[in-house]
Amino acid sequence: MGNKKTAKDGDKIRFTRLGVELVGEVHQVRESSVIAKISEEDAHLLRLDTPLTVISHKNYEVID
Repeated sequence: MGNKKTAKDGDKIRFTRLGVELVGEVHQVRESSVIAKISEEDAHLLRLDTPLTVISHKNYEVID
């Protein structure tokens, strides 16, 4: 899914996790990834303990 634009705090991003397309809001930008917050429902669907998830810069696209 790679993108040319690196997300900034507060940006909305789209990515795929376990075959499910998700939208999240960037919470923190790291050197090679971002930490994004997804909905509680999506976190439950993916069986995550928290709605925060890490996504590599090459695995998301910034949504306008």
